[in-house]
Amino acid sequence: MFTNEQLQNLMEGKIIGHQFPYDSYSEEEIEAHIRRLFYRINRIPNLVCEAEWNHFGSGYASFVEFFCYRKEDVTLFEEKGNRRTLITKGIIIDVCRLAPVAIMGEDDRYKTICTETNELVGGAYGTLLDDPRRLTVGEQLQTVAQTLSQALVEFDYNLLEEQLIHHPLTFQTNIPTIYRRPKDYLVMDAIFYWID
Repeated sequence: MFTNEQLQNLMEGKIIGHQFPYDSYSEEEIEAHIRRLFYRINRIPNLVCEAEWNHFGSGYASFVEFFCYRKEDVTLFEEKGNRRTLITKGIIIDVCRLAPVAIMGEDDRYKTICTETNELVGGAYGTLLDDPRRLTVGEQLQTVAQTLSQALVEFDYNLLEEQLIHHPLTFQTNIPTIYRRPKDYLVMDAIFYWID
């Protein structure tokens, strides 16, 4: 999949790839390409796609995270006083900013809203980075996953599976990640990382 040299380049924030826009080595072109993918996904009927463009508010993320869900998969989890908590079952797609690859898995996200002001007051969500075994999608969302996979193919992204990125790195390095200790680094950590 990637050579050790390519993985080291990715960890240093260097762009690799042989097709547009990655072959341009332009962060702006790549960001625009990812935005076009985002708009394409949002045109899928009955599907909502939210994106984290701003590196989770700080630092640098080597990927843009999409959370895609059907409106029917948003349900009431709890209602107490003037607070309503919703749970949304959906799919996370992490699209790499440095190489034309992505990963996909399922997540349940919680959102607490003040019913008086309709203001978001809390929430909780997961990440694909903490465990490559999360790169699966259950039967309930398989149709959505297939539709999203097709959109990724249209935009020339390779969807990486657990078997490809679950291997330990074969060289010593220091990756700024909170998800694994240096002795436990995986290939995934060299491609998808967030420096806070």
